[in-house]
Amino acid sequence: MTNTPIIPMFMVNRNIAQAPRYEMPVGYHMRFYRKGDVATWVRIQAAAEKFSVPSADDFAKSMPGDDGYLAARVMFLVDPAGDDVGTITAWDDSGLDGTPMGHIHWVAIVPAAQGRGLGKPMMSAALEVMCRRGDTAAWLETHNVRIPALNLYLQLDFAPYPRNDVEREAWRAVAPALRRQIQV
Repeated sequence: MTNTPIIPMFMVNRNIAQAPRYEMPVGYHMRFYRKGDVATWVRIQAAAEKFSVPSADDFAKSMPGDDGYLAARVMFLVDPAGDDVGTITAWDDSGLDGTPMGHIHWVAIVPAAQGRGLGKPMMSAALEVMCRRGDTAAWLETHNVRIPALNLYLQLDFAPYPRNDVEREAWRAVAPALRRQIQV
């Protein structure tokens, strides 16, 4: 997929309570946002991101709210040494079709911790937060060049949600690289 244009790809899970759950590996745990964690978030995002450089401004624009609001939604993955190595947000909004639902947002794991199966338990933790909050469905946005992320989300019962022909064609183009069959 070299020289492939980056195309947004949306996914929805209409029943997050039924999504598979994965336990944290021994020694890892999740913690919630604390005042001053914007710098931690930027560090993790910048280390993990291959296609853009997230900033504190990106954090403020995409996740507005006071520290208390953020502390119920922004989460960090902590490794056995006590280092923050991942982040995920269990946001809430009006969803893709106007239906209130959870929004998985800004998922990242630093490269040194990637490939260890940490994405599944991190996603499970975020979905659990959403369920406790009363969400029954969730959506997310990723991109066609993020095949490992697409495979992760498919394992957690997220399904393609193409909004137009360009997105539908992008799903068809990545389908051979996916570990699960999709319908678009």
